[in-house]
Amino acid sequence: MPTANQARELLEAHGTCQPQDASEWTGDIPLPDAIADFYREVGPVNITIDGYGDPIFIPSLSQLWPRQTGYRWNGLTGESIADWDKDRIVVADEGADPFIYCHGRILFAHHGEGGWEPCELYPDIVTMAACMGTLGSVVLNAGEKFSDDDGYIRPEFRTEAISRLTEIIKNKTEAEIIVETAGWS
Repeated sequence: MPTANQARELLEAHGTCQPQDASEWTGDIPLPDAIADFYREVGPVNITIDGYGDPIFIPSLSQLWPRQTGYRWNGLTGESIADWDKDRIVVADEGADPFIYCHGRILFAHHGEGGWEPCELYPDIVTMAACMGTLGSVVLNAGEKFSDDDGYIRPEFRTEAISRLTEIIKNKTEAEIIVETAGWS
């Protein structure tokens, strides 16, 4: 699994990282230790990562609680959303599709499907950040060559992403699942 230093280095290609103290948390629930450690050691500051389709956004710790709007509570009424598990915290999103911290793992779900049926995508938040940074780096390094004239990802960049993710997570099957979930098929 990647270290916090590796994750920070991979994210810094897309924006600023700096240590953030748990006192910046504005939530109504206790901040999980793993999230506090992540912001202290990796410290993404409102990072946007270009990808294939919508960019991924990782908020700073001070913005994490407000980003629960639409998942944990209704943005218009402020009422709690009944089918949202109270142990879940959205830690990143891709076009409103949430990456959800729940008991140490990172789940992923598509919005607009009626109810929330997230599946586990990453074993922890540091691995999530490292993988997101890696996918974004493949896109950045490829530039305009990333997709063909029809807008499809060129196969060599999908292969590169799987290879680089496999180096990080040490499991090619899981790397392929991450690439598929990112829509890179």
